[in-house]
Amino acid sequence: MGLNPKLNLDSFEAAFHAIDTHTVGEFTRVVTSGFPDIKADSIMEKKHILEKKYDQYRKALMNEPRGHRDMFGALLTEPVNREADLGVIFMDTGGYLNMCGHGTIGSATVAVETGLVPVTEPYTNVVLEAPAGIIRTKVKVENGRATEVTLTNVPAFLYKENLVATVEGRKITYDISFGGSFFALVDVTQPSIQEEIEAHNVPFLTKLGMKLLEEINATVTVKHPYLDITTVDLVEFYGPTPTIGCSMRNVVIFGDAQADRSPCGTGTSAKLAALYSHGKIKVGEPFVYESFIGSRFKGVITDVTEVDGHVAVIPQITGSAYITGEATYVIDPTDPLKYGFIAGV
Repeated sequence: MGLNPKLNLDSFEAAFHAIDTHTVGEFTRVVTSGFPDIKADSIMEKKHILEKKYDQYRKALMNEPRGHRDMFGALLTEPVNREADLGVIFMDTGGYLNMCGHGTIGSATVAVETGLVPVTEPYTNVVLEAPAGIIRTKVKVENGRATEVTLTNVPAFLYKENLVATVEGRKITYDISFGGSFFALVDVTQPSIQEEIEAHNVPFLTKLGMKLLEEINATVTVKHPYLDITTVDLVEFYGPTPTIGCSMRNVVIFGDAQADRSPCGTGTSAKLAALYSHGKIKVGEPFVYESFIGSRFKGVITDVTEVDGHVAVIPQITGSAYITGEATYVIDPTDPLKYGFIAGV
């Protein structure tokens, strides 16, 4: 029996259309309508306006009961830069991110498969404008379906290295690297950690990562030379992998104690920048990053440049996203939990 129920959307405070995706395991709820139309001179400014005036809607879409602790989202908007097809603002349960690799792959996939951009086969170019800058993607298209996305990221660079923080009695050595956001890169083989990156260790690494983020942002000053980015937003634990064909394994901790199921596109970019600065990878050399669930991104450095005296690389990241659903999310004005909540510690 087929039913055709219809909601009276006028009875709700707000209604949001979204297409849910995952990029090699990591969620992206791609929101295409429902937020107020924001006029600004940059996508970064749009992000700041969202933070100040409409953050309740981020919470409603990311948190329970519509989302969950590890939820991630991408709001598609009108671009400011005429080069771009779409603007995009990334969000999670903890706030907003200036760039996201897996979210870019998910957003480009949605743009192609829903007709938001003109589609050509075998490749369609989709240009997104994020707070961190212009993100160019090349989408492989077969029979109208996006099968793979390669993104060319903003310049990535090693910012500071060999820093030490004491967290829960552990002296942790880390680097800070920029891949669209600032990352703390942490080797899990160092004496104070000595843990494998496996699913059963993720709760421990999540707790440690959030404590480390708090300590770093309380004691270390960071500032992007050209962008309004002044915090370290993610911790990237990395280490060896037993998987043939993979270079390393990681887990990235961010937001409100979230663990990225993908290898993290911006995290892969930040890692490539650090490896290049340490002389451990060359331009054009393939790098395969594996997540703790076994999914993979392919990374490569295509060029070398400079950012305010820092040696920087241009990373390309390749991965696939899959659409999992389409929905209209509404906010009932009488609902005492209308803007969501997060359960647990």
